[in-house]
Amino acid sequence: MRYFLLIVILACVTGCQNNPGNRSSSASSSEERMIELNKSIITSDRQLITGYISKSDLPYSETPTGLWYTVLEKGGGAKVRTGDNVTFDFECNLLDGDTLYSGTQTIRVGYEGTESGVTEGLQMMSQGSDYIFIIPPYLAYGHTGDGHRIPGRAILIYRIRIKEVV
Repeated sequence: MRYFLLIVILACVTGCQNNPGNRSSSASSSEERMIELNKSIITSDRQLITGYISKSDLPYSETPTGLWYTVLEKGGGAKVRTGDNVTFDFECNLLDGDTLYSGTQTIRVGYEGTESGVTEGLQMMSQGSDYIFIIPPYLAYGHTGDGHRIPGRAILIYRIRIKEVV
């Protein structure tokens, strides 16, 4: 009886596992459609960004994550690292040039609610640097925007000048 119970438990455990081979065809096709939709959106965003860059006189580079940047001035001060308190001047625009936000901000890099594209960009910089970043929606505010000025699915242009790194 003990062995019978053990066999039943093992059969249930192995039969109930979430195994990709056990998925229904509708879930699989639904996931595939979502993957294709995401690829399509990212491709469309990339085309908008490269179109914008082609009209610019500035040389842009792309990181592996899809963040685009150009260096206007390479600073000679302390390099920005996770955990540093960084004070910087910034301007945030849409691709069409509309200014959404600007000012001076101090954040603790990697610990504030800053979008991942800005966090990645800051860590490329050092005190005195002046960069322009083009941030696709998936590295910024995604499908929803910020609930204020930044609309959903916005590609953002940030100009950031590092004033102080502590």
